[in-house]
Amino acid sequence: MGTSGAYGGSNTAEWNDFRDAWCDLGSSSGGSVADAEASEPAPPSDTLFDPAQPASDLDRAGQALIDALWRDDPATRGNTVPPIPRPRVPGRRGAGAGGAGGARSSGGRSAGTGRSGSRSTRQVIGGASRGGATIGAAYALRDRDAQRLSDYGLSLEEFDSLTPRARISRLVTIMVGDDGHPDDRAIRQAATEQVKKIVGVEGEPPTATEAIKGFVSAYIFQLGLVELQDQITNGTLDGNEAVVRERMLRGWIDAKVRGLDIDASPALSANSLHQAAADLAQRAIRVLRAR
Repeated sequence: MGTSGAYGGSNTAEWNDFRDAWCDLGSSSGGSVADAEASEPAPPSDTLFDPAQPASDLDRAGQALIDALWRDDPATRGNTVPPIPRPRVPGRRGAGAGGAGGARSSGGRSAGTGRSGSRSTRQVIGGASRGGATIGAAYALRDRDAQRLSDYGLSLEEFDSLTPRARISRLVTIMVGDDGHPDDRAIRQAATEQVKKIVGVEGEPPTATEAIKGFVSAYIFQLGLVELQDQITNGTLDGNEAVVRERMLRGWIDAKVRGLDIDASPALSANSLHQAAADLAQRAIRVLRAR
């Protein structure tokens, strides 16, 4: 579920509201989880706002998640994201001068890693930057662009001897780091979805726009799962019901992020995708939170 057994979640009013909204999914007469299990749930609307319509249980859960992330990271609250140094890979030549969000690296992990404990600040935008950098490196690897790879301190030689599956795992591990905190694993899982599509397929990869939108929506969803660990794993919720609720929440996030514009054309440098991901994550949270 994208979580670690040592982490119980953030004990704030906003996250408790999200957990309550999650528990309420399907408790009202409209759009029950039982109905969703019997048939495919209707896809959430990609309309960002419709004030004339009452909020559904799913809308309330999604908005509560966005509110909690907005409260967690002050970087989500500005109108623009300042230029973010590309996350560096420690101990590698050619790595950038600074990590996402200004964090320092240590212990062989990438800069700007997640929180060291439940009380430290969640770096939502910094995490998005790290995922975007991973996607940029994946495009460089697929294109066998030695120069762009070297900007991350990477080389084609270290990947050419690996199987496709090992190549994906190795790239994500180098760029994101170890699962030191559930937030780190949330970045890894969201980034891995896109790296598989870019590096692990023979056909056309997703466009930069598709990859960044897919990553940001998966990242927001995975951060929500981090905070739902107890509700999902304590045995009080049927496993099938949890899966359906997760699918509903992921669909809501995907639909909303899909409705946002992003300047990530194929011509955009792979080494700039960290900024594109940070910009989209910040705008998704800021715009979706508006009432």
